[in-house]
Amino acid sequence: MSLILAVSCTVMLMTACQSEPTSEQESSSQSQPKDYAYQLDPESVRVYDVAVPSRGIEIPGTLTLPAGTDTDRVPLVIFEHDLFGDRSTDGVFEDIALGLADQGIASIAIDFSGCGDSTEDFADNCPFFIDWDVIAARDFAIENSPIDDTRLGLLGYGFGARMAMDAGALKDSPYTAMSLISPMVGDYEDTLHLLFGTEYDRMISEAFSEARGTEFTAADGITRTISVNWFDDMTLSDPMSKVQNLKGHLQVISATQDEFVPGEVTQALLDGAADTQAEVTSLEVESDHSFGFPQADSAVRAQVIDAVVTFFAGAF
Repeated sequence: MSLILAVSCTVMLMTACQSEPTSEQESSSQSQPKDYAYQLDPESVRVYDVAVPSRGIEIPGTLTLPAGTDTDRVPLVIFEHDLFGDRSTDGVFEDIALGLADQGIASIAIDFSGCGDSTEDFADNCPFFIDWDVIAARDFAIENSPIDDTRLGLLGYGFGARMAMDAGALKDSPYTAMSLISPMVGDYEDTLHLLFGTEYDRMISEAFSEARGTEFTAADGITRTISVNWFDDMTLSDPMSKVQNLKGHLQVISATQDEFVPGEVTQALLDGAADTQAEVTSLEVESDHSFGFPQADSAVRAQVIDAVVTFFAGAF
């Protein structure tokens, strides 16, 4: 295998100090609707392809806005797709976005590094960059469309659910609602064994060698390069260590035959969440990890879409 130049995921965060607006500025902004780049249409849902600035590049995304007036401020849900998925997720994220819009809720979905329309290679993918890009997508939506930043939610599927809980269960998390489909939140090493099966030992050996990366052929038949940075970041990903911080509304959707998320992982999450301030709802469906998403006429797919839309409509 050729030498892989992996992108470092160790980045220093920089914050800019801004002065507080004067009372005159505040009253002016409150009396006049802001001229957002993406406005609500009074008669119809609007769907925009957007480019989200993050890490010095542009991340492809889809911003979906409900119908509304220029004085409305609407909730926002950020979508996080599975490890080898994309922002469409077989059209399921698109259907959920439209369903949420019908309930007056905006959403934004992005492609992670090396996925979907991303211009990066999958070797650039790592949990740190995912976290960074999700924050960038959230801030992009808030700055460019009429979002109520006190009503923010996360939707994650599979590996995206792990990333969502890593962020949503922080003590200072701004999110008040979170839906986790196939919550891949177990111990990182157990999770890697489930993801990569018998390839795990080889992949770890290669990733931490001079090559600093390894290759894996997923169920979709595509061979991807996974860098040592991805594995390094995974050692720091520990969603269940934050379970005590959960608050607001939490939805957990699991499958009876999920090959990547054993029932005991889901149950541990539900048991841990039961002792928190979160209002927890759960749904178990008869399916494997796919939840029938690739089949447009799947009853399970429709059930999950409806459950997610109903959850966020009630949470906000």
